[in-house]
Amino acid sequence: MNTSTHDDVRYFDVSWLQIGQDLRTQRWKNVVNIDRMLCNHHPHEVLTHVEQNANWYAKTFTLALKVERIIFQTATSRESYLDEHTLRARVAQVSHRLIDLRKRKNMVKFGIRLPHRMQ
Repeated sequence: MNTSTHDDVRYFDVSWLQIGQDLRTQRWKNVVNIDRMLCNHHPHEVLTHVEQNANWYAKTFTLALKVERIIFQTATSRESYLDEHTLRARVAQVSHRLIDLRKRKNMVKFGIRLPHRMQ
């Protein structure tokens, strides 16, 4: 069975299904908004320097799902999660952390020693 990423609820926590239709709908809206932000943004080189990531726009929705899940899991309250005024800043914060993580993984993969302040 071949399902699209859009139909794959495994990207969300199990608790997401128990919260109620209102928050479920809001989470979906946030995913769509995050996807739009990512589509309108030029990706960091660390994400596109490998051939399988060359087509950035084909991957934004999957990344939006991941970013939204992290934002949801780390939200201190329902209100902070739903705050549309801080969504862009929260997306940027999560994105920077993911880029830093990818840089670290690349450094380890290629045997580059991490700077002392990053260890």
